[in-house]
Amino acid sequence: METRNARRAFNCTAMLSKVRTANSAGFVLALLLFFFAPLARAQSVKPDARLATGEHSANVNGVKFWYAVRGAGPLLIVQAPGWGIGSEYLQNGLVPLEAHFTLVFYDTRGSGRSSRPADEKKMSTSDMVDDLEGLRQYWRLPRISVLGHSHGGAIALGYAIRYPKRVKKLILVDSNIQDFNEEAIVQKELEARKGDKRFEAAIAEAMKPWPNLQLTTDQEFGASLARVLPLYFYDPDKYAPLLEKTAPSLPSVWANHANAAADAKSMIKEDNRMDRVRARTLILVGQNDWICSPAIAERIHAAIRGSKIRIFERTGHFPWIEDAPQFFESVTRFLKESRRKKSR
Repeated sequence: METRNARRAFNCTAMLSKVRTANSAGFVLALLLFFFAPLARAQSVKPDARLATGEHSANVNGVKFWYAVRGAGPLLIVQAPGWGIGSEYLQNGLVPLEAHFTLVFYDTRGSGRSSRPADEKKMSTSDMVDDLEGLRQYWRLPRISVLGHSHGGAIALGYAIRYPKRVKKLILVDSNIQDFNEEAIVQKELEARKGDKRFEAAIAEAMKPWPNLQLTTDQEFGASLARVLPLYFYDPDKYAPLLEKTAPSLPSVWANHANAAADAKSMIKEDNRMDRVRARTLILVGQNDWICSPAIAERIHAAIRGSKIRIFERTGHFPWIEDAPQFFESVTRFLKESRRKKSR
C-alpha cells in the first residue's frame, strides 16, 4: 500500500512538473478536481429534508399540503379521511407507534392545514388517491406502507388498487369501501342500539342526511359530529371524551360538502377491484363499529388474497382508544413481520 501511495505521489509530482513547464492553468484545475471532487461529493450528501422530523408543506396536484414527520424507525404513511376532519386526531391518537416507526401524517385537500383545490369538483376520493401518489413521488419513495382509518382506509384501499406496485404493506382500520352500499348494514346496527338511552340522541342525528346541507358553518358541523359521537364507541361515556381531546380543532363543513358532491358525480370503483391489491394487508375493526362494521371488514378480507383480519371485542370505530394494547400490538407486529417469517 505504501509503495502504491508513493508511486501515486511521484506521478502527481511529475504531472505537476509538466504543468509548470507547460504553464497550463486548465490542467492544474482538472488535476485538482480529479483528487478532491469525490471528497466534496461525499461531504454534500445529506438526508432528504422532505422527510426530516418536523412540519412541512408540499405543492402537489395544485394543492399545498401540510404534513408532519414524527418518530423513528421504518416509514409509515398515515392516511386521514378526506371529508373535513383532517389528521389531527390520528396525530394525537397514534403517538405510541412513534417509538417504533417514523410516521408521516398529512391533511387531505381542503381539510386541516392543507389548501383547497381551485375547483371544488376536484374533491373526490379518486382525487385524494392521486394525491397520495403525488406525495409519494414528492417524497421520493419507491414503495410505501400505509395505514388508513375510516374514509382514510377507503383512500388507502383505492391507492393499493390503482397503484398496486407502490404499496408494501396496507393496514385498513375500520375502513369503508367507497362504492359498496352499506345502508342495510348500518340500519341493522342502528336498530340494535335502539332503546339504549346512551345512543338515543346520536341515532336521531345519524338519521339525518350525509352530508347535511343545512349545516353551513364549521361550528355547526362540529356540533353535529359531537351529537352523533356516542355511536362510534362500545362505551361512549368512558371513551368519547378521550377522542374529543385528540381532535380539538373544528372540521371543515366545506370539505364535507365538496367531497360528497364530487363523489356523487364520480365515485371511485373499489368493491369489485380489491383483488388487484398486491400489498400484504392487515384489516382491523371494532366488533361494535356501526358505520364501518365487521361485515364490511370481512368483505375486504375475502377479496384481498392473503390478507389478515382482527376483530376487537367491545370496541367501536376507534380501536386504539378502546383497546389500545391489542391495537398497537397488532399494528407493530404486522409492520415488523418479515415476508420470510410469513412463508414459514
